Amino acid sequence: MRNGFLICSAVFLFSAVCDGWSADPVVVLPDSPTAIEQSAASELAGELEKVLGRRPDIVAEKNAADGERLFVGATKTAKAVRGDKPWETDGVFLKSVDGGVVLDGDPARAPLYVVDLYLERWCGVRWWTSTEAFYPKLERLPVAGIDLEYAPQFKYRETYYLDGFDPLFKVRSKGNFSSLTRYMLSEMKFIPPEMGGNHRLYFFKGRRSAYHSFFEVLPPDVYFEKHPEWYSLVGGKREAKQLCLANDEMKAEYINETLKRLREDSSVDFIQVSQNDWRGYCTCEKCKAMMDEDGGVPSGPYLRFANDVAAAVEKEFPNVRIDTFAYQFTRKAPAKTRPLHNVVVRLCDIECDFARPLNDPTAPRNAEFVKDLADWSKVAVGNLFIWDYLANFHNYMMPHPNIGSIAPNIRLFAENGTVGVFEQGDALCAAGTFAALRHYVTSHLLWDPGEDEKRLTDEFMRGYYGTAAPALKEFIAVIENGPGKTKQVVGCGHKGAPFLTGADKLEAARLMDEAVAAAEKAGEPFASRVRREKLSVDHYMLLNYEPLKAVAAKSGLKWTRPATCAEAVENWIRDVKSFGVKARRETVHAAEINKYFESLRKANASSAP
Repeated sequence: MRNGFLICSAVFLFSAVCDGWSADPVVVLPDSPTAIEQSAASELAGELEKVLGRRPDIVAEKNAADGERLFVGATKTAKAVRGDKPWETDGVFLKSVDGGVVLDGDPARAPLYVVDLYLERWCGVRWWTSTEAFYPKLERLPVAGIDLEYAPQFKYRETYYLDGFDPLFKVRSKGNFSSLTRYMLSEMKFIPPEMGGNHRLYFFKGRRSAYHSFFEVLPPDVYFEKHPEWYSLVGGKREAKQLCLANDEMKAEYINETLKRLREDSSVDFIQVSQNDWRGYCTCEKCKAMMDEDGGVPSGPYLRFANDVAAAVEKEFPNVRIDTFAYQFTRKAPAKTRPLHNVVVRLCDIECDFARPLNDPTAPRNAEFVKDLADWSKVAVGNLFIWDYLANFHNYMMPHPNIGSIAPNIRLFAENGTVGVFEQGDALCAAGTFAALRHYVTSHLLWDPGEDEKRLTDEFMRGYYGTAAPALKEFIAVIENGPGKTKQVVGCGHKGAPFLTGADKLEAARLMDEAVAAAEKAGEPFASRVRREKLSVDHYMLLNYEPLKAVAAKSGLKWTRPATCAEAVENWIRDVKSFGVKARRETVHAAEINKYFESLRKANASSAP
């Protein structure tokens, strides 16, 4: 963090001696603790047991004797040190005091954040995934020189990976927003109230998504026949594409239906009012007139519509915010219209080149987005969200060259006043390429964009992959440098790593084999972790089998793969199943991956021995 952290125990040492307490520490709670403070105290005591080999007692402040104390939450000691200053959203406060450390924060959820920060930043604990962690062995707990008060700029943080759906891991990763996109094959468990809960978007059951609301609220099969005028005029004809946002009768029905849904689910604090996930905005005279008033862009009428719905919603649900898109045809900011205070604008960068940072001047697609981001930062001051795309949605188990773009992009969002970020990752796949690394780095940067991404990456690679880390870092470098060599633009969907030359595909495969060999020498769990990453290499190899075989022969390289692609296909399918993978791409049904397996078998049947 910008204020600086003292990490007393090095992450990769198994024992450490710090300036701290020699006696058993005690976790001290306020005399009347909240449920969240109680959860925070349990989290601290339970994790310290793994570090110290003994579980600290948890006591009320009135019963705490003099000695070594960790004051969790709004204790009298915390108030005496910090005073009664109001908290910023998710703000944390850590301070060394005589005989202890104060760990306090915004009461909504930060008591958990602050104890996890203490464990991570001062004690050296690392939570790699929801089930895998590192705990150093400490004789003493660090106590001296701790002094930090911090509140994150991004008030809403969602890193959308399958493993990140675990509530406890989400809290430890400082995520506080939970939304459901389409095609979920695994349950997303929400953070329970006693752990602070989460911000939530209303979930539309028809499309099974929290997003793209128009036809969820006013489905054409219910309304179009009687009210074609409620829908887009496209090419002179009313079509069920989008809604006609100039139609007051439609708007009244839309508001009524939205209020009805909010009455059904009082747990949400956001609901989308947004375009369908395709084109076809209305071009009737009234809609065109509204566009003309806003510089000729469709976002004008769309934002006005969101504002009108928001004004009606606020009367009954003052704590609910309307979430609307700046996406594809609404991506350019309006000249005149501004969002109401309870409307957030979610700007999406789906058209961009993800192999290069968004602010890379050599990427024309990205330059256009950066201009739109700057414009929206002036239009939606304090109300700007980002939807960023981290995965390859056509093939989760395929190398994707965007790891180096994550940090500069998040910092760009911060520089433009963004208050919420949704990072869409591999929400369906248990073996997405380097998904655990991406989640780790991204979640830390969403909490603090000033973190050093190289340090984060290095500590994860060493801690999670062990002796395979050097080869894997070289592997990632080959992948990340590929688009620069081939001059390829890389979107959020590609099928066979076309941005890599044949020679680079073979070199990456060699490095992955080297990493697997190193991990297998080290044993479990490292071997399984690296074998899972190898799935992406085996995938692109079998999709380019004979051409890559020819490149290897021409270069005098030894071919280490099976003799036939049919055998390689069977090996890959076996390995994919062994990792419990339910989907290899964004999909609409659970059977898709089995159909993909059969298509690979059929395409390579002639190569079977």
